[in-house]
Amino acid sequence: MEWPRRLFFYGTLVREYDHPLARLLACPVRRGWVRGTLRIKADPSGVYPVLTPGVGRVWGWVHGGCQPISLRAVAALDLWEEFDPLRPPRGEYRRASVAVHTKGGLLRAQAYVPNTSSHPGLAVVPGGDFAAHVAARALRIYAD
Repeated sequence: MEWPRRLFFYGTLVREYDHPLARLLACPVRRGWVRGTLRIKADPSGVYPVLTPGVGRVWGWVHGGCQPISLRAVAALDLWEEFDPLRPPRGEYRRASVAVHTKGGLLRAQAYVPNTSSHPGLAVVPGGDFAAHVAARALRIYAD
């Protein structure tokens, strides 16, 4: 697996929530979007998003690019996302390369995307912005 130079977050690790794991990445962040459809999944601990293939825009933040991302940060993020780099198919998510559209141009980054190809029955997040969707509906985000 290629070591991530940049990471794109679109859910519970976005800047709006100031999650401690996202703070492990010291570089400035940039707003951007990727192609796809954002769906929302409910869990007893709160809601979280699932990025699926699609034609819409999924909004988030790009971290990194100014310095290498540390082993400690990637290991902690992989654990949070239930991703095992030694056995990628086993977890709920995997890291995948995505094209992120920003005001400064197109960037390559890695994002945590689901290992399963479809998530039938999950509601689509209109506008593709998880933080805005959660705030408008006063939902509790997943925080386990």
